[in-house]
Amino acid sequence: MTAGYAAATRCEALERALHNRVKHALLRIGAVGLASGLTAVVLFGVGRVILIGDLGLTLPSFSQPSAPASAPPSPNVSPAVLSDVATPNPTATPSPAPSATETAGPSQAPLALTGFRFGGRSYVGVVVPDLGRGFVAPFAGTVEVRTYQFIDGEVRLGSNVPSLAFYPYISVVAADRKITYRPGTLGSVTELLIRDGAQVAAGDPLFRLVAPGRSSWTTFYNSSAFYDVVVSLQALPSGRDLDATPYLGKGF
Repeated sequence: MTAGYAAATRCEALERALHNRVKHALLRIGAVGLASGLTAVVLFGVGRVILIGDLGLTLPSFSQPSAPASAPPSPNVSPAVLSDVATPNPTATPSPAPSATETAGPSQAPLALTGFRFGGRSYVGVVVPDLGRGFVAPFAGTVEVRTYQFIDGEVRLGSNVPSLAFYPYISVVAADRKITYRPGTLGSVTELLIRDGAQVAAGDPLFRLVAPGRSSWTTFYNSSAFYDVVVSLQALPSGRDLDATPYLGKGF
């Protein structure tokens, strides 16, 4: 009885030990399986998070952002082009031709003209307001220059007394008229710009007053005459007196 009981006790002990070992092995296998399963689940979840952003996590996008569909269309703006289209070359605009008023020099003060008669003939007394005034031929013709001197109370033509003043008479003779100018003393007052016998056209210079001085008329005929030049105009061949005033507006 005792030997049988002891044998049975050993068998039970062996069964218990084997049972415990199998139980522990199964527990370990279960723990390993559970750990493997949890690991697989975790790895699967992390993989999905990495690949497609599952599990409610929003992953940053590294792709180029697309324009929103509802964005208003931007206006078409042409880029600036540095060319003749963007900066056109200015075209030359023809400037208006200058008028005679613009091209003319400083205007001259008008001459003071006084008509008078002497010895039954008509004359025009001229007072020049400024020095350096020049007189021009009023029409085409031939120039006559005559010089006079006042000797012993008489007017002498062609005399040559060096101590006495010479007074020029400058005439322009055309086919139908003759105009004569009587300025002041030759040289000191009157500068001749033309020679005796020269042919002139209208506007050609005749003489210039270079200093103040009365006309020879003051010395020859009337000491109170205040004129700088005395002018007469006659028709040819009749010798009839004409009005010289229209020919006295031009000078230089």
